[in-house]
Amino acid sequence: MRKTNRTERGFSLLEVIMVVGIMLMLAGLAVIQSFGSLESYQANSAADTVASQLRVARQLAISQRRNVQITFNTAVTPPTIVYQILPRPGSGDAPVPAVTGVLARQTTFMQESGVGDTPMAFGTCSSSGICIGGVAGGPAFMQFTSTGQFTDSTGVNTLNGTVFIGVPNQVLTARAVTIMGSTGRVRPYTYVGGTTVWTE
Repeated sequence: MRKTNRTERGFSLLEVIMVVGIMLMLAGLAVIQSFGSLESYQANSAADTVASQLRVARQLAISQRRNVQITFNTAVTPPTIVYQILPRPGSGDAPVPAVTGVLARQTTFMQESGVGDTPMAFGTCSSSGICIGGVAGGPAFMQFTSTGQFTDSTGVNTLNGTVFIGVPNQVLTARAVTIMGSTGRVRPYTYVGGTTVWTE
């Protein structure tokens, strides 16, 4: 039997450097693509705050069998959304402290010009950012009832509405949260710039 000498051949230093360089470039592109602008993150955070406050308020209303009042405070900076469990009428229940959700820095309740209504089509009410029951800023009193519905003070008239959120003069930060009065369902939306489309 005859032995053949096989020479082991590896990669040259130049080939290794080129492969590592290409991998670093691809990794850099992936990192850049995964990060959005700071304003976009702030808008997402503000929309998440509004949606989560509304969902928690609805869930508390159902589980506690008590009405939960919702208030949007646009007079402070940054704006807030507040929910408070209301005492049962005539029960003597102790008042429950309100819970306040603060919108992310630089964001506010607003609808950027040129940005249309969400697919739910609950209305836009000018640039106020809050359009509930066809009223800019919403009615003076809004609540989730123990059945999960979103109503006015009577507890009978359901309120559909949209809360628009964003960073002023930044169309790509447009976000919206809709509330369907009959079920109390809360749905967040993100505006896709250039296509005038809202995505859930």
